[in-house]
Amino acid sequence: MRKVLKNKNLIILIAVLFVFLGITLSSTYSNSPGKESRKKVSFIVYGDDSERWENMRQGAGLVCEENDADLALITTLSENDVKEQEEIISREISNGADALIIAACNSKEIRDYLNGLRVRIPVIFIGPGSEENNKTEYISPNDYQIGYDLGKQFVKNESDIVTVAIISENTERDTVTLREKGFRDAIASEGKVGRVLTWSRNDNEKTVNRRVFVQRALVSEACDAIVTFDNLATDALLDALVNLNQHSKVYSVSTSNKAVYNLYDKEIRALAYPDEYSMGYLAAVYALDKKNAGKKYTGEEIDYKIVRKENMYDEDNQTLLFPFVN
Repeated sequence: MRKVLKNKNLIILIAVLFVFLGITLSSTYSNSPGKESRKKVSFIVYGDDSERWENMRQGAGLVCEENDADLALITTLSENDVKEQEEIISREISNGADALIIAACNSKEIRDYLNGLRVRIPVIFIGPGSEENNKTEYISPNDYQIGYDLGKQFVKNESDIVTVAIISENTERDTVTLREKGFRDAIASEGKVGRVLTWSRNDNEKTVNRRVFVQRALVSEACDAIVTFDNLATDALLDALVNLNQHSKVYSVSTSNKAVYNLYDKEIRALAYPDEYSMGYLAAVYALDKKNAGKKYTGEEIDYKIVRKENMYDEDNQTLLFPFVN
């Protein structure tokens, strides 16, 4: 009987040793070179319309796929809720994100928030650069030049007595502010525009739907042409024109499908279209390997085109406007 118990104890001991050895080998193997866990890149944007960010997501996704990394596109419920976006940033850092790509709903406030955090992972900012934090990489086209070139196209097309309405919305985003400044500088330098109107919601109107606000402006003030500087304002204007059964000459900076359609339909006379696919691609490159990306892409500029109906099917423009069409 004792011999049986002794043999039984020996078998149990051997079994325990085998289990321990298996766990040790498994741990060693999983931590060995070449078996590192996949990196996680969090792409944090504003607004709950994920289709708006599809071009950037596709570009970033290609880089992540090539580097065995996971990309998560995270949207906010609101377009302009800074606190919500800050909470998402903190949550993603706490959840172990290896890098952040951020399209800020408010450029300055989100930059200030990041400056206050002890972030040890790469942070890539979709927007114009800032000297406040040299640890953050900025990916953006020359937004001022985009607005300026759109302004030159406007002056070229329109008479010197034209009344133009500028929809000045979302100016808490540096991209929009710089585009608007560039446009205004361009038309001022030519001195050929008759009258410039500014349509912008005041503090009491911030809760008013953007499309409704634009409709009111269209009814209240007559103009010959209208200018917008981002997808949100452009789509709101185009919807308002349809609802009122009106037509206007629209000059826009936008990458929305609605804008491209209305370029073909000739509601939009000139469309400034940044290469958002390349923005997403380059952002992911920096997110996954900032040191080597800096060596390879320093000074690299994001392209953009000023597109009209007449040239929208030129090879370069077609590739930009329809990047996923085979």
